[in-house]
Amino acid sequence: MESIASKYPYWKRVLHKFQARRDIPFRKKFFMGYDLSGNTYWEFTIDGNMGRLRRKLEPFQQSIFKVDHFESVPPQWHQWLRRTRHDAPSLQELIDDQMRQQKMKILAQHADQKWQNEKLRLENESRIKLQAELDKVEAENKKFEEEINRAKAAEAPEASEKPAEKGPEGGASADPWAAADAQAKSEESPIGAASIKPRK
Repeated sequence: MESIASKYPYWKRVLHKFQARRDIPFRKKFFMGYDLSGNTYWEFTIDGNMGRLRRKLEPFQQSIFKVDHFESVPPQWHQWLRRTRHDAPSLQELIDDQMRQQKMKILAQHADQKWQNEKLRLENESRIKLQAELDKVEAENKKFEEEINRAKAAEAPEASEKPAEKGPEGGASADPWAAADAQAKSEESPIGAASIKPRK
């Protein structure tokens, strides 16, 4: 009611109450009610048929296009204008519906925040699990590298303790292929000394 009192002066509201009376003869237009935006709703007749009155909206502030007024019309008055609702809605009903919409918006925000927090929690859990797996793999790689280094360190002293193998000339062991080639080229080569006897 405070929103209506701020939009319409007292004398205008009294006039609307008078225009809502249907017991005055020769009256063809009747006031039906307000919405929270200050729009007024009326029933009227042109041809005097009181059995089926027409319905209309008179906006609180005029716009260039009539269709722009319907953005401020609540669903209850839309139903009344389209005759899917017989009785006109009251201001208390509109206020209750507005409070319900506000509560639904708050609950929707809480639900969105809840699901956002749940999403962040799941992402953190998956990130922690992934990091744990990566740490495990890195530890295994480090352990494997340490074992390889230990094996190399154990092989190095054994190689240094072995005496150097001497070749046929008393020196260090050379390439075996080079030694075989040198032996083949020498005079004592069994290939050069071999003789083939002809068949009889």
